[in-house]
Amino acid sequence: MGEYSKRVGEVGESVVADLLRLLGWQNIMRNEDIDSIDTDFRKKTNGVDGYYHYNNPMISNTIENVIYSCKYSTSPYPTSQAQIVNTFKSYYTDLAKAIESFKKSILKQKTCEGYEFIDNCFDRGVLFWLNNSNDRDKDLITKLGKIELTTETNHDGIFLVDNKRAEFLYNAMSYALAAYRGYDIDFIYFINGLNLADTNLRNGKIMPVEYINSSILPLRLSKEKETMVMLFTIDDFDENDLMKYFGIANKIGCDTQGSTVICFPNYLETEHKTIVEAKKQIFQEPSFTTNLHIVNYNQPLLR
Repeated sequence: MGEYSKRVGEVGESVVADLLRLLGWQNIMRNEDIDSIDTDFRKKTNGVDGYYHYNNPMISNTIENVIYSCKYSTSPYPTSQAQIVNTFKSYYTDLAKAIESFKKSILKQKTCEGYEFIDNCFDRGVLFWLNNSNDRDKDLITKLGKIELTTETNHDGIFLVDNKRAEFLYNAMSYALAAYRGYDIDFIYFINGLNLADTNLRNGKIMPVEYINSSILPLRLSKEKETMVMLFTIDDFDENDLMKYFGIANKIGCDTQGSTVICFPNYLETEHKTIVEAKKQIFQEPSFTTNLHIVNYNQPLLR
């Protein structure tokens, strides 16, 4: 639907900028140089591909500073596990050192001074490691699950986005925008122990960085008096997980949505509809399941 595999054929940074705009990250500062505080590692400055900051709806009174780096290639991901790990560690260290320098920078100081009523500030990174090789093996994250990283650098976390993750986010947002033209689209912010204050938004235009590695993407769509919840998942359709998605979609809607759409990357009505109907009966929430629909967000829309 979103044809991400075609879009990634362009220059990597442009693809990332387009993706982030879909996620509500507007007016990103790009190609900034930050004075290095570790001159043994890098003598003068750390160049960063992008910098974005926002008031984090997932953690009350907190600024989220995000430094991102784009690593782009026309070749497939390495096939050797050792090469994957070594390349990732190199990319990770470059970004970690940039964040470490950012923490001491005038840029951070001026950013923080622009916010009011702030108690905390997190400085995180996102590493986009992408290629346009059309290789079927798009998943790097599972190959790096047991990697050991140095703790010598000072940052608050680094997220990895590979082809599989970027394609999921791009195609999900593209589907929502194309299928529901004219609707107002927000990200739903899960309630947790860190954002219980009444002043915290429950939905909004900015996707929190915490969602970038999540297996689900929750959206709220509204038009006039109609409200809808859309729940996208990166995982394939599996009847054993279906009840879990029913529960999540029902809970985040707080019984306020008129309808709910759960979106899989490979749902086929001819194969899966009977399973869905059986699970709806077991769920025993007719006010929810009557208006529950399952779709494939990678299938072309019928006009």
